[in-house]
Amino acid sequence: MGATGSKDKLGGSPSVPQMAGGMPGAAGEMQSPELKCAVPVAFRWHHAAQREVYVVGSFSNWQTKIRLTREPETDAYSTVVQIVPGIHQYKFIVDGEWRCAQDQPRCLDSVGNENNCLEVEEAEAPEPEPLEEDQMGKEEPPSPRSSYNCQSVDPDEYIKDPPAMPPHLGFALLNQPPKKSQGSLLAVPNHSTLNHSYICRSLPEGLSAVGMTCRFRGKFVTTVFYSPAPTQ
Repeated sequence: MGATGSKDKLGGSPSVPQMAGGMPGAAGEMQSPELKCAVPVAFRWHHAAQREVYVVGSFSNWQTKIRLTREPETDAYSTVVQIVPGIHQYKFIVDGEWRCAQDQPRCLDSVGNENNCLEVEEAEAPEPEPLEEDQMGKEEPPSPRSSYNCQSVDPDEYIKDPPAMPPHLGFALLNQPPKKSQGSLLAVPNHSTLNHSYICRSLPEGLSAVGMTCRFRGKFVTTVFYSPAPTQ
């Protein structure tokens, strides 16, 4: 994947090989969907520079200059480039002059030009965190199976009388006619009688009624269903 090139008469820059694939951008920019597996790689220039520093390499077909940012604390220049895994060659452009960093790995291309080089490995997938069950191991759960049982019901329970109905449920609006002083207005129902179905007791023979009172905000709505009583 190294760049094959020769130095020209002006600046000693490598010639541009035609390579397939997209060109990565600086600081995480990707210009091609093929670079989804790219890995962030940091480039640093530790030497002096008067104006500006760029990095160019085979990872961008030697066509894209990526500018490095000066670090005020160390006076070094650095940037991060997204690069696909593989072996790449690169070089710096310092104040308009092609330079090879002597403190970084170097190699020769096919025509003898000296370039910096690096090998980008694929990013390792993070290890999945252990599940809670794995962390618990063989510890006894908070509620062991021994605490559960399936005992049969005592037959005497089936012959007992049902429990008495709470007395406040007998004061339903369906069974309480309005007082004469209130005219046709019904009294405000007790909250304990809401959402219960009631059968009206005082109806002519052959007729049955079922009613339910519900509340919506500050209003109470009573719905009554009338039906012919079933014949014996």
